[in-house]
Amino acid sequence: MDNAYWIQAWTAHAGVKRMVREKVKGKIVLVSSILGYFGMVGYTSYAPGKHALRGLAEVLRSEFVLYDIAIHIFFPGTILSPGYERENVTKPAITKKLEETDDGLSPEACAKGLIQGVEAGHFHITCDLLSNIFRASTRGNTPQNNFILDRVYSFFGFVGLPIWRWTVDREVRAHKPEHMQYVAEHLGDGASSSTSK
Repeated sequence: MDNAYWIQAWTAHAGVKRMVREKVKGKIVLVSSILGYFGMVGYTSYAPGKHALRGLAEVLRSEFVLYDIAIHIFFPGTILSPGYERENVTKPAITKKLEETDDGLSPEACAKGLIQGVEAGHFHITCDLLSNIFRASTRGNTPQNNFILDRVYSFFGFVGLPIWRWTVDREVRAHKPEHMQYVAEHLGDGASSSTSK
C-alpha cells in the first residue's frame, strides 16, 4: 500500500491543502493502473492499492467541487519500462500466461494519453481499448468521457468481459497443479494442503 497508494494520497493531501490555503485553482492527477478496475492472480500486493486510489479520486472529485480543483486519475495498462522488466523476473507463470497477448504501451504513449485526457477534462483517463472497455463497464457514478463511445465500450464490456473472466478463471484452474508444486517446494507440504481449500 505504501508504493501503490500512500505516496500519492499524502502528496495529493499536501498539495490540495496548499492550493486551498492560497486559493489556487488547478488540477491533481493520480496514477492508478488498469488493475484499479479489476483484480488478477499475481497482483495481490499491487491491485488493492490501485483500487484504493480509484476510491480516493472519486471522493476527492466530490470534495474538490468546493474549491474549483479538478482531479483526474489515469489507468494505464502494461507500460514497457525497466520496472516492467524487473517485475517479470519474479512474476508468477500463470500471470505471464494471462498477459502474453498484452502488447503493452511505451512510456511516451502513456504520457501522451495522460496529457490528452487531462486536456479533455476526463476524470478517468485511459489510453487503450482494453482500459476503455473496463472504464466504461465499471464507471459507477463517474462522469462519462464520451457519450457515444462509452456506450460502445460498455457494450463490448457487457459481452466480452464475462467471456474474458471465464477464460482467465479457466487458465488459473489449469495452472493449479503447477502452482501447488511450487507451494510445496517453497512453503512446505503443510502450506500446500491449507492453500488448496
